[in-house]
Amino acid sequence: MRVTVHTLGCRVNQYESQMIEEQLSALPGDGEVHVVNTCTVTALADRKGRKLVRKLKREHPDALIVAVGCQVDGAREQLLSAGADLVLGNRYKAYIGEAVSAFLRGQPLPEVRWAHLAQERVHGFPRTRALLKVQDGCTVGCSFCRTWQVRGPLRSKPPAVARKEAEALARDHREIVIVGINLAQYGVDLPDRPTLTELLSELLKVKGVRYRLTSLNPEGVTDELIELFARERRLCPYFHLPLQSGADRILRAMGRPYCAAEYRERVEALLERVPNAAFGADVMVGFPGEDERAFRDTVELLDALVPLNLHIFRFSPRPGTKAARMRPMVPSQVKARRAAELAALARGWAERAARRFSGHVLELLLERKEGRLWWGHAENYLVVGVDVDEGQRGKIVYVRVLREDGGRAMGVIVDRQEDV
Repeated sequence: MRVTVHTLGCRVNQYESQMIEEQLSALPGDGEVHVVNTCTVTALADRKGRKLVRKLKREHPDALIVAVGCQVDGAREQLLSAGADLVLGNRYKAYIGEAVSAFLRGQPLPEVRWAHLAQERVHGFPRTRALLKVQDGCTVGCSFCRTWQVRGPLRSKPPAVARKEAEALARDHREIVIVGINLAQYGVDLPDRPTLTELLSELLKVKGVRYRLTSLNPEGVTDELIELFARERRLCPYFHLPLQSGADRILRAMGRPYCAAEYRERVEALLERVPNAAFGADVMVGFPGEDERAFRDTVELLDALVPLNLHIFRFSPRPGTKAARMRPMVPSQVKARRAAELAALARGWAERAARRFSGHVLELLLERKEGRLWWGHAENYLVVGVDVDEGQRGKIVYVRVLREDGGRAMGVIVDRQEDV
C-alpha cells in the first residue's frame, strides 16, 4: 500500500505524522492512501484542511482519503463533505493502523481510549532535527483556544521512556526538539509528578545530541529550569514564549495565567542568566475589546524585550470558545493594520537581537546549502550563514558571528578552543 501523510499545523502534528506514517507503512495491498493530519487553531487552518482534502480527492479519485486530528474533532462533517472517506479524531492517532485496516476490510472501527504517551514513539525523522513528543493536552482553557478542547486529557511521557526514544533518535540526529501542547504542564498527570527540568536532566544522559524546547508558556519558566539551561551547553538557549498581548486587561479576558509584568520578568531573567540566550513570542492582534491603548501596550513590551522571532496571529473566533461570543469585535481592517505594523517592527527587533551576538562563538547546525554558503540555526535559533568547503547536512560546527544581515548573521568556522 502506498501511503502519503500530509501535515498541517504544529510540531506536535509533525511528530504524530511521522508516527502515523510508521504505523501505516506495513499496510498490505497495492492501493493508495492519503492521510491529512489536520489543524483547527484558526479558521484559516480549517479552510486549508478542507481545501487539501478536496484537492487530494480530485487528483487521486481511487485513493482512500483519511482526515485525522484536531479539525476532525471540531468539524467532522465539513471534512466528510469535502471528500474524506474516513475521519478519525485525535484519540485514533495511536491506533490508526488498526482503524484504517478495519475500514478497508469493511469492519466497524475499533473502540479506543486516549493512549498513554508511553505508547507513542517514532524511530526516526527524514529531516535535520528530530522531534520528541513528551506531553499532550492542556487544562488552562484560554478563551480563544479550540485546541485544548480537542486534544484530550493531560498526558505526559515518563522521563525514562522519553530517554529511550531519544537514544534511538540520537543515532541519526544531532538535535532533538521537545514538543507538547503545553510543556508547562509536563508531568502533572504522572504519579511522581516529574518536572520539565527533571525530564531534561534525564534526556541529557543521552550523549552526542543537543535539545531544543518548542513553545513554552511563561508559567513554565521556573528558576530551576533557568539554572539548568544556564549550566548545560547541550540545552539550546532559545525560548519561544507565547505573549498574546501586552495588556493585562486583554490577558485576563483571554484567560492567560500571567500578567505583562510577570512575562517581562521571566524573559529578562532568561536573557540575563542564560549565556547566548534569545527569545521569540506569539502575539494575537484584534482580540475582542483590544483598543489602540491595549495594542500599544503590546508594542511597548516587545520593544523593551527585543524578540529574535515573532509569530503574529489575527484573532479568529473559533466555534465553541468563550471569545467567539465576546464583544466588541475588532474590525478586519484594523486587525490587518495592526498585524502589518507588528510585522514591520518585528524585522527591526530581529536585527537588534541578532546584533547582540556579533563576535560570539555559536554552535551551528548545518541545514541547507545555497551557492557557496551553508545556512542553519545556532543554538539560540539565530540563522547564520557560513562558507564551508566540506559541509554536511546535520553536522554541528563552531562559528564566530561576524555581522548581522537583516535579522540573520554571517559567520566563519572556528575551532572550539576559541570559545574558552
